[in-house]
Amino acid sequence: MKEYLSNKQYGLGLLVIFLLVVAPMSLLVSHIDLLSDVSFTTGLFITALTDSAGSKGFLITLAILLAVSWKLVDSPKTFFAKLVQLGVILVIGFAAKTGLKHMTESPRPYTELLSHQLLIPQPDHFYKLNAVQQADVIDQISEQVSNWRTRHWQGEKDYSFPSGHTIFAAICLAFFGGLFVQEKQYGLAALVGIWALGVAYSRLWLGMHRPIDLVGSILFICAVYLLVPKFDKISDRVFTMLPVPAHK
Repeated sequence: MKEYLSNKQYGLGLLVIFLLVVAPMSLLVSHIDLLSDVSFTTGLFITALTDSAGSKGFLITLAILLAVSWKLVDSPKTFFAKLVQLGVILVIGFAAKTGLKHMTESPRPYTELLSHQLLIPQPDHFYKLNAVQQADVIDQISEQVSNWRTRHWQGEKDYSFPSGHTIFAAICLAFFGGLFVQEKQYGLAALVGIWALGVAYSRLWLGMHRPIDLVGSILFICAVYLLVPKFDKISDRVFTMLPVPAHK
């Protein structure tokens, strides 16, 4: 057990730091005005951050991190074992996200604004509308809210808890950040940590999530990362089945 935990100490440590920084973000939410004007630079930067952990860009982010990690891992066999572990964590994370959203049915923060502007009676009423009606309600408030925000509202009309973007960022921080720390690549680990924090804040800024959504996502990944084992034995079996190149 001691050896098991020691293999995960860096990733878990980074997740704890992530959690300790994200938890007080509730203090920042009060300063976020969803009706405020947004400059092109700010809107583009926030959109790039949030898309890097969303459906539009998470594969690019993964590819970059894997390419960097490939140079740090000492053997193809070890790298394959880590890939299997990462794949299992990603599948569990994304599958659980969908299930938890339907279980909790927590309205997104922007639905509260729709309610305050009297476009819907109350936030949960938004989810009783069909897709066309939901899009129409968001279109109505687009006269007061920047397109940098409403474009994301139109793209994500599901429930709020947990944050899928934060789940992905937490997985990357635990897996890749932990690997970078283990290999004494502290600068790379810090970059992943700053990126993860940026993704988390972008979800608040856009009106897509509350701090509790982010905290719950990180805690969930802490548990998943802790429980998912290494897959060295599977990697060993795979590589023993591969043909050994003949010596010249």
